[in-house]
Amino acid sequence: MTEHSLTAFALPEGVLSSLPSGSVKVVVDELGRRIADQVYPVGETIPMESELIPLFGVSRTVVREAIKVLTAKGMLRTARRYGTRVCAFENWHLLDPDVIRWHGPNSPMSSRIYAESTEMRCIFEPQAAGLAAINATDEQRQTILLAARHIRPDDAQPDQMIAADFAFHATILDATGNIMLSQLQGLILALLQFSYPTGASAVPDEKVSRRNHIAVAECIMARDAEGARDKMQAMLNQNQIVAEKMVLRRG
Repeated sequence: MTEHSLTAFALPEGVLSSLPSGSVKVVVDELGRRIADQVYPVGETIPMESELIPLFGVSRTVVREAIKVLTAKGMLRTARRYGTRVCAFENWHLLDPDVIRWHGPNSPMSSRIYAESTEMRCIFEPQAAGLAAINATDEQRQTILLAARHIRPDDAQPDQMIAADFAFHATILDATGNIMLSQLQGLILALLQFSYPTGASAVPDEKVSRRNHIAVAECIMARDAEGARDKMQAMLNQNQIVAEKMVLRRG
């Protein structure tokens, strides 16, 4: 199969969010973004129920359910005579894909999230690549290689790039044979959807490396665990360089 005949990858549906549907989801999404953007700063109270009801055009029940969801994600705390306040950033559930998704390129904590998520990925993704080189099925090896070949920074649409990159990383996690690692796929998708625009906005001269992805894939194809670990680490090192540049540029 030639590269020109490759079938395009698509972003998956339903793996990102654990949110309820309908009006509650709308309110949670909007409040989550406002908290992430510090429209409602840490330690401050958010608007009262009586203000949120007409603001969103929903019932009191919807507002209360939305606040419960955000409280469960560590972003809000409600107490009698205390009001509903925004919790410290360190208490937010940053392994929750929804919480990551609410941060845009210009969110106040975007640089920290980019840097520390990259640091976390450096801990487990090289080892995951090594396990995939040992445990992957033939079909998984082919998918990883095809996804790597689809990563074309110069001519792909952003969603196509993210879809191919997600297929690459998600299949590696699945191919480890470790169910705990496999369940990080939703987090990886959220981080990719966050890091692509965030990195491009802060450091536009840095491009995702197609060559590095293919190098990892070729090691997995060859069942070279040590090589796969080393190449994955080298690929993530590029993200660390971006993170350092983001800190310098944003002061």
